[in-house]
Amino acid sequence: MPVARTLTVALCLAAVLAAVAARAEEDVHRWVERALAPSAADYHGTAVLQIGDKIQTLRVTHLLADGKPLEWVEVLEGAPRETIRIGDEVRCFLPEDRVILIDRAHGGLGRSDHAVDSAGRIESSYRLESLGMDRVAGREAMGVRFVPRDALRFGQDWWIDRESAVVLKRVVWEEAPTRALETQTFSDFHLGAATQAAVVRQKFASRSEWQRIDLRGKTVAASETGWDFGALPSGFQPEGILQRRGPSGKTITQWLVGDGLVTVSVFFESWEGAETSEHVERFGATTVVRRQDPGALRTAMGEVPSATLQALLAAMTRKGGS
Repeated sequence: MPVARTLTVALCLAAVLAAVAARAEEDVHRWVERALAPSAADYHGTAVLQIGDKIQTLRVTHLLADGKPLEWVEVLEGAPRETIRIGDEVRCFLPEDRVILIDRAHGGLGRSDHAVDSAGRIESSYRLESLGMDRVAGREAMGVRFVPRDALRFGQDWWIDRESAVVLKRVVWEEAPTRALETQTFSDFHLGAATQAAVVRQKFASRSEWQRIDLRGKTVAASETGWDFGALPSGFQPEGILQRRGPSGKTITQWLVGDGLVTVSVFFESWEGAETSEHVERFGATTVVRRQDPGALRTAMGEVPSATLQALLAAMTRKGGS
């Protein structure tokens, strides 16, 4: 074959391969955007949460009524617990203590808790890779891998239902060595409602005689906290600040900081002690770093390595430099 023709064939082949790669990248991006969008599907099923050798089984019901998401999650083993979400409010029922915890909604099983426009932010911190089509809970699902671009975050694998774009399986993993930290997966999944919205609403409003603990707090500006962040770890941005009363009566301030895929919480409260200490704990994919300094108790927690949380705490400064 003449050299010129060989070069032409090689160039054409390279162009075709580049076009195929670009199309694959575009398709993966589209799958992620579908999964990030609010789900319009009604569905129900059984989900399994595995952290190490600990397994928990949950019954999940998700409805859309009057434009609001309704979700009812029941823990099927151990102490009875139910969590019900309607719109932006979630209530956790603890029958043994006769207590209802009220908080803001942060996503749910099978659904993303990220803004729809976070796909672009995600790609600045993670490389998206296709894992191809597979079957989860007897359904066709597209696998997408989020590969961290640095050591500040864990990787994730999502299997997204082909028909509804519900995330049927999510695995959070770390490298060196590569291992799964936490897995959430539907063992059975069905489109359509297993119950009526009125039943969920009735349970949401029930048990009026139980003690209610409101954890929602109020939104505040950084200028009201006495603290602020300096340079944040790469890819992370402030997403909001909340204040609430803690059990001791002190004000607890919560900063939300995220990279598009993961949101980390950083808590601050005043403290009378003079000691300095730091403690690190890990619960599956969730890391907790607690730091005591004279006058301040700070806690950072989220699905990221401890070094990321330590960097966030180091970036917190008192206003005025004190």
